[in-house]
Amino acid sequence: MRIFDLFKKLVKEKLIPQAQEGQEIVIEKLAFSEIENWIEKKVKENEIKEKEILFVLGEKIEDFIEEVREKIVILEGFDVEAKKEKEQIKNIVINSREKYIESVEDLIERLNNLEELKLEKFIEKINKIFFVFNKSSFKNYERATILIGKEMANIKESLKVFSKNLLKTFDESKPIVNSFKNLLIIKEKLNTILSIDKTLERISEKKSNLNKKISEKEEENRILKEKAEEIKTSPAYLENLDKQKKIEFFREESKKDILELKQLLDFKALANFFHIFEEQMKIVKNHKEDFYAYFIKDNGKSIISLLNESKLNNDAIVEKIKIINSKLEEMKNHEQEIKKDETQEVYFKIKEVSIEIDNLKIEKVKEEKRHEKLKTSKEELISILKQELGRMNVEIV
Repeated sequence: MRIFDLFKKLVKEKLIPQAQEGQEIVIEKLAFSEIENWIEKKVKENEIKEKEILFVLGEKIEDFIEEVREKIVILEGFDVEAKKEKEQIKNIVINSREKYIESVEDLIERLNNLEELKLEKFIEKINKIFFVFNKSSFKNYERATILIGKEMANIKESLKVFSKNLLKTFDESKPIVNSFKNLLIIKEKLNTILSIDKTLERISEKKSNLNKKISEKEEENRILKEKAEEIKTSPAYLENLDKQKKIEFFREESKKDILELKQLLDFKALANFFHIFEEQMKIVKNHKEDFYAYFIKDNGKSIISLLNESKLNNDAIVEKIKIINSKLEEMKNHEQEIKKDETQEVYFKIKEVSIEIDNLKIEKVKEEKRHEKLKTSKEELISILKQELGRMNVEIV
C-alpha cells in the first residue's frame, strides 16, 4: 500500500479541530479516580489528531513525488553532448546525473513505501531517509551541475520546499508528540501509584494479622503466668518447696560438719604413715586441699579407710562421721520425695511465647517501616503526576 493510500484509509472519522491561537487556557479539574479514564480519552483524541497530521504529510509526499518525477524526466532529457566541453568532463557529468537520479528515485521509493502509524516514529524515519539521500547524492549533484544548472537546481528547489513544508508540519505537530510523551509518563506514574496502593493494602492487612497474633500470644502468656501462680500456691508445690528448703538445710549442716571433721584429722600423721605409698598419699593430699569435695565424692569412705588403717581414728571422729552420714541420709530421703516442679515447664512455655511475641513485633516494625517508605514514594509520585498533569492544564482536586 502506498503511503498516501494508507493515510486516506486512516482518516475516516471526524477529526478534532485544533485550538485557535490566542485561545484562553482552561484548567480542567479531575478527581484522582478520574485520571485513568481521562488518559484513555486524551490518547484517543491525540490518535485522531495524529492521523490527521499523517494524512496531511501523506498528501505532501504525494505532491512532492509527482512534482519531482516530472522534473526527473526533464533532467533526463537534457542534452549534455550538445555542450562544448571535453568528452571526459561530459562523461563525468552524464555519470553523475545518472547516479543522482538513482538517489532521487531511491528517495521517492522510500517515501512512497513509508508505512508508520505513529507520528514520532514517522518523523524519525523521514529524517533518516533524507540523511541517507543527502549523503549519497551530494557529490553527484556537485559534479552534474558543472554542465547542468537549471534542471538540477529545479529538483533541488523542490527538495528544499518539500523539506521546509515537512519541518513546518513537524513543528506544528510537536504538541501532539509531546502530549503522547506526557501521557505515557502520567500513565506510568499512575500505574506505579496504583501498584503501591495495592501493596499498602497488603501491608495493612499483614499488620492487622500481626496485631491479632500478638494479642493472642500476649493473652496466652497471661494465662500461662496465672497458671504458674496457681501452681505456686498449691499444697503440692508448697510441700515440695518445704522439702527443698529442708534439703538445703541438711546440705549446709552436713557441709559445716564435714569441715569440722577436717579439723579433727591429723593430716601430718597420715602423711608420715603413708609417705611411701603413692596411692594413699594422693588421697591424703586431695582431702587436705579440698576436704569437702573429696569427702562428698565417696561419702568419706576413702579417708575413713586410711584413718582405720593408720589407727588414727578416734571416738570424736567416729561420732562426727555418724552425724554427717545421718544428715546426708536425711537429705537423700528428702531428695527422693521431691516431685517435678510443674512451674518449670510453664515458665519454659512462657519464655517460648515471649520470644514469639518479640519476633512478631520485630516483623511488625519492619512492615511499618516498609509502609512509611512506600507512602513517601507514593507522595513523591503524586507530586510528579500533578506536575505532568499541570503541563496539560489539568488540576487534581
